[in-house]
Amino acid sequence: MTRPERPARLLLVEDDDDIRALFSATLHRAGYRPRVVSSGQQALDQVDELVPDLVISDVSMPGLSGLDVCRTLKGQPRTAGTAVLLVSALSSQQDREAGLQAGADDYLTKPIRPSLLLERVQSLLGALA
Repeated sequence: MTRPERPARLLLVEDDDDIRALFSATLHRAGYRPRVVSSGQQALDQVDELVPDLVISDVSMPGLSGLDVCRTLKGQPRTAGTAVLLVSALSSQQDREAGLQAGADDYLTKPIRPSLLLERVQSLLGALA
């Protein structure tokens, strides 16, 4: 695997402290340096400065949901190409379809094995290359 000329810009959006810490540690161990926020609004506030390659977002959060964040990103020309990985405890086919209809590139159901998270991150980043 060839390394990109610049590090991938990741934005991790998770309101649960424990899950946020687990995902952040998993990404750090793999060499990524995600910007980490705890709400959908914080995510949107960071997007213009960061212009992430990949957003990993929880679906169910107070205020703006991950679906709202995804729709907003995909609806703006500057961020329409940003890959979005939604993660959620919502596991029905209807929930997954709602995420994909919102524009998500992938949808994982919690709990998520760290190796699966990294596999999907690498796959989504590779698709952007």
